[in-house]
Amino acid sequence: MVEQQPSKLMTRVRFPSPAPISRRSGHVRAGLRRLLLALPLAALACVQPALADQRADFLAGITVDCPGCDLAGVMLKRSVLDGADLSGASLVGANLHDASLAGANLRGADLTEANLNKAVLRQADLSGATLRGALLFAADLSGAIAVEADFEGARMGESTWTRADLAGASMIGTNLRNARMGRASLVGVDFRGSILEGVHLALADLSGANLSRTLMVAAQLRGAILRAALVQGSDLYGADLHDADLTGADFRGSRLTTAILTNATLDGARFEEAIMPDGRPWTAGGG
Repeated sequence: MVEQQPSKLMTRVRFPSPAPISRRSGHVRAGLRRLLLALPLAALACVQPALADQRADFLAGITVDCPGCDLAGVMLKRSVLDGADLSGASLVGANLHDASLAGANLRGADLTEANLNKAVLRQADLSGATLRGALLFAADLSGAIAVEADFEGARMGESTWTRADLAGASMIGTNLRNARMGRASLVGVDFRGSILEGVHLALADLSGANLSRTLMVAAQLRGAILRAALVQGSDLYGADLHDADLTGADFRGSRLTTAILTNATLDGARFEEAIMPDGRPWTAGGG
């Protein structure tokens, strides 16, 4: 028998030996890290065009919803945006004069220096929103929720806040002349240095509110609750506090000349250095 010889066409193929387990797992971990780092970027790349499309649709009137959109400086005068979702949106300097935003969601929105004069915001949610320096002259916020919202320096004369909830809101240095805030929840609101001349606060709850250094001439506070409120150095000339609950309130250094305190609850209230309704300084035991 003739022994067969290997063919010359046959070649030897050498496969690389498998990498050690530790090296391979290191490569896997590195790959996973790259993947995890890429995911947020990919998500952002998807979100940005979506927001851009949503903003374009909003400005075109196709939709009234644009949460988180950049709408700074846009002209929305007399727009009808009832029930709109504008939560977290930037509306800095936007013109919403005479716009209708009844029931709109504006939670966390930035409306700094926006023009909301005569706007309708009934039942709107402004919780945590920023409205510093905004214009809300004659705006209607009846039943609105603005818990912990920031209205510092806003001009809101003749606005309506009937039954609104502004607990914990900042209204430092605001102008609320002749505003209507009857039955509103104003618990813990900071009104320091504000103009509240002629404001209607009948049956409003101002428990723990800070009303120090405010102008409250001819303010209507009949039946209001001012338990533990700070009203130091304020001017309440001619204010109506008939039936008001002033338990523990601090009126030190305030002017209450001709103010009406008939049937008001004064338990624990402080009036040191205050000018009382009869025009005389407060005296211990003399009222």
